[in-house]
Amino acid sequence: MPSLAGDIINRVRRLPKPTGAAEALQPLFEAVSNGMHAVDDAGERPSGIGRIDIDITLAASPGEHEFVVADTGVGLDNVRFGAFLTTDTDFKSNRGGKGIGRLLWLDAFNAVTVTSTYREDGKLYRRHFKFALARDEQIQQHAIEELASGSAQIGTTIRFRGLRGTAYQSKFPTRADTIIRHFGSHFLAEFILGQSPPVTVTIGERSVAFPGAIRDLLVEERGGSDIATDEFGNLHVDHFIFNKAASADFDGNHQLHLIANGRTVSTRKIDGLIGLGRFGDDGQSVYHGCVTGEFLDERVNQERTNFNFNEDVADQITKVCSRAVSEQAIGTEVAAFDATRLETMHSFLSEYPSFGFAAPSELLERTPRNAVKAEQFAAALIPTRIRRDVDRNRRVQDVVAKLGSGEALSGNFAELVRAAADDVKAEEQRQLTEYVLRRKLVLNVMDLLIARVREVDGMRDAFHLEETLHQFICPMRVRGDDPARIEVSDHDLWVVDERLTFAKYFASDVPVSQLVADVTSTERPDVLVWDRLHGLGMDGDEPLKRVMLIEFKKPGRRDYDERYSPMNQVSRYLTQLVNGEIEGLNRQRVRLAADCVFYCYVVADIVGNLDVHTSAWKTTADGRGRWTELSGRFRGSIEIIEWADLVKDARARNAAFIELAR
Repeated sequence: MPSLAGDIINRVRRLPKPTGAAEALQPLFEAVSNGMHAVDDAGERPSGIGRIDIDITLAASPGEHEFVVADTGVGLDNVRFGAFLTTDTDFKSNRGGKGIGRLLWLDAFNAVTVTSTYREDGKLYRRHFKFALARDEQIQQHAIEELASGSAQIGTTIRFRGLRGTAYQSKFPTRADTIIRHFGSHFLAEFILGQSPPVTVTIGERSVAFPGAIRDLLVEERGGSDIATDEFGNLHVDHFIFNKAASADFDGNHQLHLIANGRTVSTRKIDGLIGLGRFGDDGQSVYHGCVTGEFLDERVNQERTNFNFNEDVADQITKVCSRAVSEQAIGTEVAAFDATRLETMHSFLSEYPSFGFAAPSELLERTPRNAVKAEQFAAALIPTRIRRDVDRNRRVQDVVAKLGSGEALSGNFAELVRAAADDVKAEEQRQLTEYVLRRKLVLNVMDLLIARVREVDGMRDAFHLEETLHQFICPMRVRGDDPARIEVSDHDLWVVDERLTFAKYFASDVPVSQLVADVTSTERPDVLVWDRLHGLGMDGDEPLKRVMLIEFKKPGRRDYDERYSPMNQVSRYLTQLVNGEIEGLNRQRVRLAADCVFYCYVVADIVGNLDVHTSAWKTTADGRGRWTELSGRFRGSIEIIEWADLVKDARARNAAFIELAR
């Protein structure tokens, strides 16, 4: 019996094993690819007669799966059968054939049977044999019979039964949709470039016809681009616009398919390079391009699953071709996208002026093409801003060093000083503008929150809004994942008093652990945010010489206890502070200077019992709030600020800055 030359068992054993679904399907793809070549050789594809049918039966066990690949190609005549018997043949080298596809069959399947009808010297023959993994006589039960002319269709049918080995069994996809998607993906170039006969894939009751299934998704063909390069020779890219469904099995929207000898070898996502999301009138279109060239044809591996060059080369080819895509294939869409990005950059700079150290268009060039949001702009520009700050500080330090050294100054020293000063001034102006704009935003949000809290008072889940208002200005948060823990965050207590801008939070008058322990499932969570004092000390003081105490009452609250008095609560907390009974966030006792001054605030509406209990207090200068001096052991004052006046007064204090920042 005929045999393949060489040590076939060792040759097959050394073949790379699949690491994913696409590689597990590769032996089947090889049979389909052979069928495409056979149909081409028969000259039938142009007339529409040639075709390939794939029938897959997925059994409960991978060892029982069955696959049938049938083509109406030229068949295994004596010349082609001779090539089949020779490993690593160059019979189809001019179109990428490496002569090892059938070795993958032996690696992947338990049983392979080939039946082929062909014409030789004007007569019709049928060749039948089993193809087995053996040291010799791999071609078994080989038989040839002559047929009556016209009694049978020329072509080849290959039957595969059972997946061999753990590698193929574990990686082979088990869902029909997955297998069909991989077929469409693997042969996408052949399908959209018109290099394939009709192919039908049937899995159980599911049947899909290619290239129709792929071309139905085609929106528009946009020609091709020839790209001359020194490194990779002449490359060609064919451009296609598809419905987004064409990218469902890919990572990303837009793809470049690197083609070798008419076969898709590698697909590269180019979303980041062209910086464009889905486009088109309905926002449902994506780009696919097919890259071909001798450089790729000559560097594909034997299995035609990868190229024999490293990832850097693939990246360079992808970048070169992506430029052609952006400039030629989708230039109109890219221009519109860039205009939108520029508008977004202008909006970003208006909100974050500290990043405006260059023109908006120049800043865009410093960001990735797919950066379209404020946080993406910031992430890209922060390194540049830091380098500019370092360089500016170095130049200022150089100026200071020269002034202090007493050495002779150069003629352009005044110019250097002026340039450094102007640079510092410009940066300060940008940062001040951003700071003031943030204050304006805080005041606007607080206005809305206070109004909303009043509207929903007493309604179900109103506490969410109440907590939002409180936490918006209160510097301490309770951890949602662990209520027994607390964390410090930035505060906006400048709304109460500008001195609080520089104050550092240290503790509450009620331990968080006690608050959490007191809460039951039937009590509303706002007990955690209202009706407690918050203590802050001026940053840098040790021991503290100035302490700010702030208590927040819910807007509109009237139901105070008959015995409630702001003075009593404040005095109790001050006593605990003076006696060293209060722990800070670092679990150390808060230390006070002997002459410490206390500035105490209660933010509340002066209504109900609160109005009654503070009626003897003095009226603030604006006639709306109330205040009184602390007495006895404590120096300082306590002031009640109404919610209605809180934001109004803060806005008035910052009016000049806000106007300047416009």
